[in-house]
This record gives sequence, structure tokens and C-alpha cells, in this order.
Amino acid sequence: MDKKVIWSIGSTESGAEDLLDNYKDPNRLGDIVWDADAKCSSTLGTKWPMFHPSEADPDGGYRLHPYTIHFSLEEQLVQDYILAIDYLVIAPRVSYLEIKVNGVSGFAYVRPTPSQSGEIALQSGLHTTIYADGRAEVIVPGHLLQRGKNTIELTCHDGGETLVIDRIEAIKRLDRMANGAGLLYQKLSFSPDNRRKDAVLNHVEVQSTVLYRQSASEELVNVCHLYLELATSVTNGDLTLQISGSNGKREYGFGMSAVALGHVHFTFECLDGEGPVTYLLQGEMDEKPVKWEGSFTRRRKWKVYIAPHAHTDIGYTHRQWEVAERLCRNVDTALDLIEKEAESAEPAFTYHLDAGWVLETYLATRDDRRNKQLIQALQAGKISLAGNYVDLLTQFAGLEDLIRNHEFVNDLLQPTGMRPKVNAVVDVASLTSSLPAIMEGSGIKYLIHANNQDRGPFRLNGGLHKLSPFYWEGPQGGRVLCWLAKMYCELRKVCGSPPMVTSAERGLDMWLQEYEREDYAPDAVLLYGQEADNTDLDPQPVDFVKEWNRDYAFPKLVASDVSEFFEYVENGYSSKLHTVKGDGGAYWEDGAGSSITPTIQTRKAQAMLPAAEKLETLAVIHNKGWSYPLKQYDEAWRELLLYVEHTWGAFLSATEPEALLQQDQWAVKQHMADSAYQWANRLLHTSATRHSLNWNNDGREVVVYNPHSWSFSGKVQVEIAPQEIILHPETLEQIPMRYIKVLPSQAVVELWVDDLPGLSYQRFLLQAEGPGSVIDKSADPETVVASTLCVYTMENDAYRITIDLNRGCVSSWIDKALDQELADATSPWGFGQLLYAEGGEGTRLMSNQADLPDGNPQVLTDFTLIEMTSDVFSYGQSVKLRGKVPYGELELEWTLLDRAKQVEVSYSYSKEERLEKEAVYIAFPCRLPDAQVLSDSQLGWMDWDKDQLPGGCKEWLPLQTGIIVQKEHAAVHIASPDIPLFCVGNIVQGKWPKEMRLSGGTVFSYVLNNYWHTNYKGSQGGTIRFRYALSSGKTQPLDQAYRRGWQTRQSMYAQRMSFQDFRDVAEPYSRESGGTLAELNTDQSVITAWKKARRANGFIVRLQEIAGCVQSPNLLIPGKRIAAAWLSDLLENEHSELPIESDGSIRIPIQPWGLSTVRIEMV
Repeated sequence: MDKKVIWSIGSTESGAEDLLDNYKDPNRLGDIVWDADAKCSSTLGTKWPMFHPSEADPDGGYRLHPYTIHFSLEEQLVQDYILAIDYLVIAPRVSYLEIKVNGVSGFAYVRPTPSQSGEIALQSGLHTTIYADGRAEVIVPGHLLQRGKNTIELTCHDGGETLVIDRIEAIKRLDRMANGAGLLYQKLSFSPDNRRKDAVLNHVEVQSTVLYRQSASEELVNVCHLYLELATSVTNGDLTLQISGSNGKREYGFGMSAVALGHVHFTFECLDGEGPVTYLLQGEMDEKPVKWEGSFTRRRKWKVYIAPHAHTDIGYTHRQWEVAERLCRNVDTALDLIEKEAESAEPAFTYHLDAGWVLETYLATRDDRRNKQLIQALQAGKISLAGNYVDLLTQFAGLEDLIRNHEFVNDLLQPTGMRPKVNAVVDVASLTSSLPAIMEGSGIKYLIHANNQDRGPFRLNGGLHKLSPFYWEGPQGGRVLCWLAKMYCELRKVCGSPPMVTSAERGLDMWLQEYEREDYAPDAVLLYGQEADNTDLDPQPVDFVKEWNRDYAFPKLVASDVSEFFEYVENGYSSKLHTVKGDGGAYWEDGAGSSITPTIQTRKAQAMLPAAEKLETLAVIHNKGWSYPLKQYDEAWRELLLYVEHTWGAFLSATEPEALLQQDQWAVKQHMADSAYQWANRLLHTSATRHSLNWNNDGREVVVYNPHSWSFSGKVQVEIAPQEIILHPETLEQIPMRYIKVLPSQAVVELWVDDLPGLSYQRFLLQAEGPGSVIDKSADPETVVASTLCVYTMENDAYRITIDLNRGCVSSWIDKALDQELADATSPWGFGQLLYAEGGEGTRLMSNQADLPDGNPQVLTDFTLIEMTSDVFSYGQSVKLRGKVPYGELELEWTLLDRAKQVEVSYSYSKEERLEKEAVYIAFPCRLPDAQVLSDSQLGWMDWDKDQLPGGCKEWLPLQTGIIVQKEHAAVHIASPDIPLFCVGNIVQGKWPKEMRLSGGTVFSYVLNNYWHTNYKGSQGGTIRFRYALSSGKTQPLDQAYRRGWQTRQSMYAQRMSFQDFRDVAEPYSRESGGTLAELNTDQSVITAWKKARRANGFIVRLQEIAGCVQSPNLLIPGKRIAAAWLSDLLENEHSELPIESDGSIRIPIQPWGLSTVRIEMV
């Protein structure tokens, strides 16, 4: 075949410069007239409309749109030509094309199949369930053309019934990613066809569809298509199609009238049966014999479970509390529909709530009659509820966040005798691998993950939806049955918006093709959701479901409780389902970096709240008659969960940040972070105070608490008087201390406390500084204004650190015990250097659609020293630098501790607020080439080169407390208490890779960005403070790294107490030096939660195993006896009773990397 192309438009490669994405605005270029010779339109535009609407397209005005192409043929005409059309389909109403060549008409019938391209070529395609493509070729007989000017006119036809919506606002509500009717062009080309052809037919295809109906004779028949692709013009034809299968033979006759070019389409019905079907097409066309043989397989007879719901975005479309009422109105509508359909012989409606927040709001805002009606619907399975209170960014969430997220829903259901069965993560692109264990530990067996591919190509890159439902296991345990939906509001995206039989016939046929595989065992699928974000519930689909099930036996649309789908599949196919193991990464968690200061606040609250709960519980245990303030803690956890919830702001947050819709939503979101932090701060202070007011003293003192269950040494800050010193109450030795800030009457000091046992407190005396006291006031810190000094070195027994003052970073970090240089001097980035990445507008840094250019951010590293301050104090030394950096000023302090093998670095970045695309990183290039890189999940540690699921996010990764970079001879631990993301090998480039090496010595803390084009904040500025703690050794035991990480996120807690007497003092408060509140006899399992039981007497204590071994640690409460103890699940449902030891303690069995939850009652 001659490869010469006479003209072409577009490209099968992404990013064709001559195509305009007009999908959301079909009339933008009008009914285009294109000059293929000049490569422009009649108005001299250089863009061809990618989308071609049919008469069923609402945004296209429900009319036909002829697209015209003029071109010249100056050479000798050949016998035939080929018009090739590469197309894309993202909505159910597949069109066919009418093709007029110089006024003579023919047709092209497209047969799209699920795209195998591995990428999404336009922004609208990121939000669809259907993404299919194909190529249609039409042979244009040469006699239809002429030398000189020629014209081809293309018109998209739908051909099906159309429900015309004549109100523009109602059209907007229909979901543009579901109601588009037409074709998306990827490429059109016109070429000579020099193949010699004697046949009338170029190609024949017989296709079975998913459609089965009962015939007039009550036989089950399969709707099939016969496609004829003509090789020439035909005036008439008479054809017979013979079908042969396991149930015999059958013949169909087809007559043809004149067809000038293109394709011919017939529909016929084939009797249902088993096995392959062969066919023979024969007859005559224009008196020429025709014979074509082939075979096909009948499509599966599907059950399609439907779960209508409106997705819960707490914000985005409307202000948060308006969203609450809108979603409650949907529950009203659902209850009315359920009542209306109660006596129906054709059950066609159930409703699904994807967040317990909606149920909680409804119960608080409706009367008893409505609430009773809702509970009855839940109990009857007419309304199903996901087991999650809100839809979290699961990698940003802490361990207890994930558990409390289920706990709140369980509290709502438990009084009615129900428990959550299904978890729903909707929108959020990828999930933490700790979720299976936490769900399993909560008694929740099933997971719906209806992920959004925009900035999160988890499904696209990994293809796991093709295995759905599959068992998902976490690397550290847990197993749940997961359905990975291709989107949400899928009833519309597959059956049309509004859903209609004529669109569902095409949409279901395309969608179900992906599951027509031998390795897909079930005969059932889940079509998840009906409405988009916070949209009104439309009752029209109820009638559609009824009409569909009357017309077709299969696919059967089954309105059901979501758990019914999982139970059906598990009961019938569990042994045939796939199992996958791994972590999905943190695609959407980068949005938390768009508001890094509130995010840091929330991370502090995540650590402070469990600490407060432990101290609070122990105060109640040790003080008879006291009560635990559960409502206060619930309020704190709610605020925290609402900030971690995935909706950050309005849909226009990045494009119109000054809009009131965005400003109002962000004010609420920021309040959630502020409130969570304030509650945590208040409760931690109060819980400590409840202990500290239990004894008498002779004057002012400082009390330091260790809220962790293991012993450690560390720094803690407290406010005292400027001329006071801190003494040990027994030895009267001064406690090492440095001044942080001194005011006329107050001073913030930092003191070093050695070996404070877990869950204990230590008391220190405050004494006025006397003339003979040796207060640890070093000489005033030495300040050097920027001069010729280029480096500064700090050294102790463990490390020697050299700081490059011209770059504001470490140039050398030597571990003396290892005799190892840990900082990679060959890297272009300094160790601890701030990197500012500039640029990215309109690139793949903003979105993963394939038609955008690469990001290629410019990295700025400028640092101009303003001043340097050095300080030496009794437990270490520090150097503080202040300098100019891109778009701001930076203060950073490197601290070398003498009493721990640890280096600390803190940053204070006073940053200009900018809307231009940006990101900030801190580089940590370690001299450990090819190192293994790990970070901690809520449970255990992830080796990111081994533990990811297919399609997981690779350009940035999550952490709970820190990163380990290790080789056989050395290991570095980077504790990151404030910043929850990091990168391996390079900063974010916007490549969205399917594969990427996630090992090596260079890691980057991913501090902030504003790359999102929606939802997250468009800019941030002000003073941003964050810190890291660095340690090294030959190895980094994982349990040690866990403890170091959490000691950094939540250190000891100190408070100053004034003079107090009149107390009746009892244990454990009688010793002047302090006391122990509880003891756990291991540091390889830790207490992560200790709180009041929610539904019974006593307290819940939760342990986490952190060393990877089976253990049975002993829990003792000095001076108290445990009366009874029961092992329970995470939601406090008890499994078995534990024996009580002779001293009133208990042993708690726990599996490697696992959790054990116990309810205890005290004597």
C-alpha cells in the first residue's frame, strides 16, 4: 500500500497541536469548514474540533452538526481511497458517522473497545467510566472523487431515543462526562488505497452483545450485530447468514439496496447456548458471489448490581454546611422513593451513603418520624451506609484517625443492632496498605474504592480494576475484598445522563467488555453511584431501571445494599478471585501540601490527642470518682477527621482563589485544623494537670510527662521566670537547660531530661537563681554578620558536621563510629538545602492528561547569608543561619546534641504568597548509593521498591514519622514530624510513571506545592516552620526508628505548677521526684491508645507490635489491679477473656506488626 497521505488532521499520539478539546463546549468552533490544503478553517483558525456532537448531545443543542473538509486532488486519480478515523469514546451514547463524499452519502459504524493505550488523552476522560477507542476505515471509491476540489462532510448521528432537557441549568446538572453524545476524533486521514481488490466486501464482523431478551416464543436470545465494510459501491445484494452452535443451526436473510460507500449494519438475535458459534455469510452483491466465514462467542449473561448515591464532598461544590443539608435532602428523597416503591413487584431502587457524616447530620436535623424511617430503611437494606465517617486522605491520616473514622459510624449503627460491613473510599485515588488490617480489625470485610484518575492514575497505570473484585492484602497483614470502580456516579456514566434504555444498550456493552475475560470469574459487577458531588438525587433512573429489566433479561440491573454484591461474589467465586498485596501510594495527599501550616498543625494534633487520652485515662484510673470527658475527645477527633477529609476547598480554589465560595470554604477548612489543634493542646494540658494537682509542694515546680509507653531521653520546653533554675528534687543538681526566649517576666526554656520511663512523670524544683548558682547560661550566642567566613564546623563524640554558609546547607556529615561520610558531596543539591521549584502552569505537573506538555520545573537554590549565630550549651551546640532565598527569607538552625546520637535541623521560611506554580523541597542526598529506602505506614514499614501495588504513586511517597535510607554498612534515619511526604531520586516532574526506581541515597522532603488545578489551595505564604531529626548507625532497627519517629512527633510534655497544699496524697503521687502511672514491660510493642470504653464499663487499651515478632507483653498499673480483661476488635466487639496475673496485671498477645485491643475493668 502506498504510504502517501493526502491530508490528515490530529494524531494518534497525545497532544496534537491541530485539535481543540471542545468536549465541554461543543459549539466553540461551530460547524467547522476545514481547508485540508491550507490546514486551517474557513475563518483561518488552525484548530479542528476534537469532539463531534450528535443530535442527542444536550450541550450541542440537540441538533446535527456537519463538519466539512475541502481538499484538492491534483494527481492522477487511483482506483480507491481510504478515509481512516481514529476515535475515542468516553460516554455511553456511541454515534455512527454519515460520510458525504461530494454529496454522495455512506455510513461508518464504529466498534470501540476498551482502550489499551495506558493513558488518558484529554481532561474530561479522567472522570469517566467508559474510555474506549478504535479505528474506522471507509474505502472511498475513486469514481466519487474528481480532480481539483473535493468535499467530505461528516455528520454524527445517534439514532436512538433522546430525552430532551430544555433548561440550561438542568443540562449543567447532567454530568458532562456522562451525557456527551458523539465521537471524539484523535486523527482523520485520507490516503490512496493501491491494494488490488476484486471482492465487494473489505471486511465482515459478527459481534455478540451483552443484551439478552426473551423472544416472543419465550426463548432467551442474544442480540448480535452484523457489520459489512464495503470495498466498492453496491447497487443491491441478497445475503444469508448461517449460525451454527451447540443448539443447532439457524439462518437469517438480509437484503441490501444501493450503498455508495462505507459500512452496512444489521441486527439479529441468536438463540442462547453454550460454546463458540460459527457463522457463514454468503450470497450475491451486484451479482458477484460473497462468502465470509468466522466465529464468535456469546457474551456473558451479567448481573449488574447498582448502588445509587450522591458522592459526599464536604465542600467543593457548595459551602460545607450547605452540602450537609443538600445531602440530607437526598436522604429525604430516597426515603420517599423507598416508601413509594414498597409494594412494587419490580424493586428498582436502593440508596447508598458513602459517609457516616451524612447520617449523623440527618439524625441531628430531622424529626423522630423521619429518623425512625431512615433506621428502618437501613435495617431493611434499602439504604446502605459505608463504615467510614468521612472520606479520608488515608496516607495523611494517622493510625487512630483511621480507627476513629470507623468508630463514629459504628456508634451510629450499634444502637440499632447493626454494624458497618463496607468501607467506601470515593474520589481519593490511592490508599494506605494499612487499611486492610484496620478494616479487618474493625470487622469490615468489604471495600469500595471508586477512585478518580485526575492527578491520580492508580487504576490507569495499574489496571487493577480488571481484576475487581480482588482480595487486597496489606504487607503487614489484613485482607479485604475490594471493588475498584472506574469512577463514581457510574449509573449515568454507563447508562447515560439521563439514563435511558437506548444509551444503556451501548454503554453497558462497552463497559462490560473489560470483564469479558476467561480470568474474570464472577457473572456480576458493581455499577457504583448515580449522582456527582453533592448533586440532587434524581428519581428518573428508578423508572429507567424498571424499563430496562422489562426489556432485557440480561444484563439484569439489581438494586441492592452494596454488601449484597460482595456477599454474592464471595459466596460463589471466592476461590477464583485474585489476591494483590501492596500500597497504593499517596497521589492526592500532595494536596495537603497546598496548606502546609494547617497540615503541620493537624499532624501535631494527631500525635497530641492519643497522648492526652493516655494521660486522661490514667488520671481517671488513679482517682476514684473521676470521669473521662468522652464528648470533648469526640469533638476533637471530629475536627481532626474533617481536616483530613479529602475536600479542601471549592472547585475554583486554584483558578479564582478570591471568590467568596472559595474563601468561605477555606475559612471553614482552616478552622477544622485550628480547632483540632486547640482541642488537642487543651486536652493534653488538662490531662497532665489532672495528675499534677494530686500532690502538695513547697513552691513552684516543673512536671514532665512521658505519654509514650517506652523510656527515652529528650528535650522539652516550658515557661518559667527569667531568673529561675530547675533542680532535681532529690539531688538538687541543676537540670541542663537553654534559653529559647526571654521576656521581662517569663522565659521559655528548653531542658534535657534523661531516661524518663514510659507513662511516668518527673517533678523538678524551680528555684530563684542565687549568687552561687551555676545556671547553664552560656555566653551570649555569638553572631557573625555575613562576611568572608565560608564554612562552620560543629563536632562532638558522635559526629562532625561542616556547614556551607554560602549555600545554607551541610557539606559534610561524618559518623565517627562508622568512619563514614553520610552527606553526598557529589550531588548537585546540598544536604538540608532548600530547593524552590518554579513553573508548571499548563503542564503535566498540574494534571496527568497525556495531551499536556512535560512540567520541567526550574529549580532555584539561591541562598544569601545575612547573619550567622552560634551557640554552645550544656547538652549540645547549634548554629543558626538567616539568609535570603527565592521569594522569601529563611532561618535555619542546625543542632548537634551531646546526650543523644542525633542531629536536628529546623527551618523557618518567611515566604511570599504566589499563585504561580511552585513547590518547595529539602534535599537530603546521602552518600549511600543504591540504598534501600523505607518509610513508615500506620502499621509497619514500606520498602517502596517492593511494597507498591501496580499503579501506585511513585513521584512522591508518604510517611508517618520518617524515612530510612540504608545499605549493609550504614543507615540514616530522617525523622520528619511535620512534613508528611517525600521523594526518592528526584523532585516531582509530573511524569506520572508506571515504573520508577524507588531506591538510592537521595531523598527530598516534599514541603509544599500548589500544583492542583482544583480543590486544594492555589497559594500560601507567611512564616512556615518545620523540622527534622537525623540519626545514623550501622543499622536502623525498625522498632528503634518507630520510637525515634514518634518521640519527635510527640516529645515529653512539661508544665509549670505553682505552690499547692491541702491535698490528700496517694499513690502514684506520693514521691517528690515523680511516679509511674503504668508499665508495659517491652519497648517492641507500644501503647498507641488508652481511652474510655464506648459501650461498656472500663477502658480500651490498644497495643501495636513494632519489631515484627510474636509477643505477649505485660501491662501493669502500679497500685491498681485489673479485675477483668477481654480481647476485642478495633470497634470494641469482644472476642475472648484474658486471664489476670497474680499482681493484677495482664499479658496481651500480639502478632507481628499487628494491633491488639483490650477492654479492661479495674477493681
